[in-house]
Amino acid sequence: MKKPCILAGLCLAIGTASVFTWTQPSLSLDPIKVALQSSENLQQAEVHNNQGVELAEQGRLAEAIAAFNRAISVYPEYENAHNNLGLALGNQNKFAEAIAAFNHAIEINPRNFETYNNLGIALGSQGKFAEAIAAFNRAIQINPNDPVSRQNLGVAFWSQGKVSQAVASLQRARELYAMQNNSAGMEEVGVILNQISLPAD
Repeated sequence: MKKPCILAGLCLAIGTASVFTWTQPSLSLDPIKVALQSSENLQQAEVHNNQGVELAEQGRLAEAIAAFNRAISVYPEYENAHNNLGLALGNQNKFAEAIAAFNHAIEINPRNFETYNNLGIALGSQGKFAEAIAAFNRAIQINPNDPVSRQNLGVAFWSQGKVSQAVASLQRARELYAMQNNSAGMEEVGVILNQISLPAD
């Protein structure tokens, strides 16, 4: 079984062939919103968060997790730190803890479709495919044009043996990747569709 990739936005395999794709709602060094920059605690939390990002990029996940937790302790409402914590935990296969982190981020901002996508991956990684499907569907409700959530929804359907629904979702994901001129995404979905069509061993 492949392991999830926190930085490359690559894939997490479920079973032998299924592929989920993580998204990165906040794994970046982008500045915080201007309206919030007056908060000394938030600025301090951003410093810890950015340290965590840098550590994660170096593969130092335990230290990154500690940095994200420091950010959260300074400013508990800092959505980025909760998201990044969930990604780092997911990359360590600590999916129950990742789910908790993503749920905290959703409590802070229930409109971030990427958080629902990552929550769905963590749920699917525990075999909770019905809950994962609900999370991916919520991501799609918020942003119908996101191919990653459609791709992951297809993988979750496939993992449940719902082949026709899987194929429909994956084909839509491929169309959306094509609209974005994302050849890597199109190719990835094509690989999954080919695996679905292969006869079982």
